[in-house]
Amino acid sequence: MKNQQEENKRKILETLEDYPFGLTIKELSEKTRFHRNTISKYMSICEAEDLVDKKEIAAASVYFTKKRKYLRKELVVSFIKALLFGLKQKKPNQEEKYKEIGHIISKEFQFPIGNTHAEVFKKAKKSKDIIPKLKLFQHFYNSFDFFQDTLEITIVELNNHKITFRLENSEFLEPSEKYLYFFYIACGITEGIYLQNLNMKVECSIQHISNSDESIRYIDVRIEAK
Repeated sequence: MKNQQEENKRKILETLEDYPFGLTIKELSEKTRFHRNTISKYMSICEAEDLVDKKEIAAASVYFTKKRKYLRKELVVSFIKALLFGLKQKKPNQEEKYKEIGHIISKEFQFPIGNTHAEVFKKAKKSKDIIPKLKLFQHFYNSFDFFQDTLEITIVELNNHKITFRLENSEFLEPSEKYLYFFYIACGITEGIYLQNLNMKVECSIQHISNSDESIRYIDVRIEAK
């Protein structure tokens, strides 16, 4: 009996490894052919054993494996930082150009947004309300910034057509601003995602950077409907 339970858990975790954007209980059930109650039981066990993370996306609970099947995260982040630093040294004061690069990336790279996000986009697209659409950034940002699983995102300002988010404790924030182009690229990607998934033009811009205090580093990003 115990061997069978371990085999079931292994199958579920291996399935999660193939989906870095995470899966819901329903999606795991469909892919493993286990009953939802069985999946739910094993997810509780895996959470207790610190094998998975759970994030709430809209009304869904999405599970992510902590075991990476691909390149080590720290290796990828180190390479991206070196690339960003090189670009800033050789091409300074080109922030808007890097937003344009973000637009291109959003068209050329298939971001692992997943079925849960796709359903949220589909529902939002039918709505005439602007604010719920702008708030989606808080949910889909991690689908393309997959280097920073624990990044904190909060709303600091909101009105009828624009919203400002605060991104705290980013690995790409430090006093010399060596890696700041990352956020301009991210702004371009954000504009592209809104246009492609919601047919909505937005302007995404950096409003404020606080990176002098090592314990409190954040960047404020504004998204405004056009």
